[in-house]
Amino acid sequence: TPTTSRLRVITDQVVRLIPDTRCVNWDLPGAGAVNSRSSAPLNDQTHNDKHLGIAGGEGLKNSAEVYVQPDTPLTVVYSGTTRRHQCFYSVSFVPEAGTDYEATSEMCTVAIYKVVKNGATGEVSREPVKNDQAKVCPSVSPL
Repeated sequence: TPTTSRLRVITDQVVRLIPDTRCVNWDLPGAGAVNSRSSAPLNDQTHNDKHLGIAGGEGLKNSAEVYVQPDTPLTVVYSGTTRRHQCFYSVSFVPEAGTDYEATSEMCTVAIYKVVKNGATGEVSREPVKNDQAKVCPSVSPL
């Protein structure tokens, strides 16, 4: 529907979402894993391989599709490990209503694309979306 947006997340590690913020704060409502390929016991794998019909997703491995709130910031956080390295990288963007997106990750990067399906030809294209690197939110001192 035009009042929602959808996001496909493709990763072979762990990607979490934090709605309604441009920085990383795990205490915010709605923060959590959207695609977890880690076997660690605390990683939520609820959304793994879930499909909502975003164009161009047929046959993709390691993907998960979720609804996201349009017109408010969304922070996408990647965390991953290899035998030698551990990485944490995050970006934020503002989804537009009625638009589908794709977040792809490789070691230490996240890229956001708008997924566009040509109505006449059925061809699916991906257009880069402006995003900003998201840092950890400034600490709030208790009064």
